[in-house]
Amino acid sequence: MNNPEASTQRTQENISGDRRDFIKKSGVLAGLSVLSSKAPFVFARTTPTLRVMGTHVTLQEEIRQQAMADLGINIVFEPGGEAELIQKATTQPGSFDIYEQWTDSIRQLWQASVIQPIDTERLSYWDEINALSKTGKIAPEANIGLGDAPHKILNIQADGSLGTQFTGKISFLPYVHNVDSFGYNTNAIKKGIPYETESWSWLLDEQYRGKVGIVNSPTIGIFDLALAAESKGLINFNDMSDMTQTEIDGLFSILLDFKKQHHFAGFWNSVPQSIDYMRQGRVHLESMFSPAVSALNGDGIPVTYAAPREGYRAWHG
Repeated sequence: MNNPEASTQRTQENISGDRRDFIKKSGVLAGLSVLSSKAPFVFARTTPTLRVMGTHVTLQEEIRQQAMADLGINIVFEPGGEAELIQKATTQPGSFDIYEQWTDSIRQLWQASVIQPIDTERLSYWDEINALSKTGKIAPEANIGLGDAPHKILNIQADGSLGTQFTGKISFLPYVHNVDSFGYNTNAIKKGIPYETESWSWLLDEQYRGKVGIVNSPTIGIFDLALAAESKGLINFNDMSDMTQTEIDGLFSILLDFKKQHHFAGFWNSVPQSIDYMRQGRVHLESMFSPAVSALNGDGIPVTYAAPREGYRAWHG
């Protein structure tokens, strides 16, 4: 029988080899191309363009401008929401050169064969990447987080799968990481005490009905709500990162009841949209990323980024 994983690896290697051959041939052709005129031969010079598809959180205009100045190339940023980015990347792989997003998208991209292995020997600063990305721990005594911690899907194994064993071939380059929670407008909600009274349960608190927003992402928003439901005592998970069918059915039954009661004011798809929700007064609290909180505070809107007593939801880019 054919080995699908080995086939996937061969496909990735073939893609990589084809691209190298294409680049090599393109370079030769570019060197032979000349302008047709009566004047002496003039070699055409073009500035390469790098297309980066990613998130509003990190694709900042100041970074793009500085990178173009440092590298002498054109860089095009295409920011978007998670679901939008994954759909476009997996269905239109020719639309980007670099994909910049959260590591929870790696399995989908790898299985769709739209990204290729990265050789760590070609990365000048590989040794400077911290242990959290490579081992899942900052210190030996630290706990491993729930879910697909980056180190679990970083390394490309001999059979083409993703795993923890270092092979010199990686599925993504680890870089920024942080933690998320939710934000709330203190003009409408009394300021809580960090790590004591601030709680994920606020997202499902009946007193905020009709003024709650959730990020529209199956790998983020659902866990914001799972954390809320569990902290409110509505459900208990054996392993929130690997829910059973019964647990999933139970969670959605709870959330559908809240939806029928018009508890949720909306589900946002991008950081700018989450800013608009809060600025317009559509929501008083919502799933948020830190740049949105900073932007609203800069506009004079007093949004506090909660420090939930149950702990944060971590992310890695």
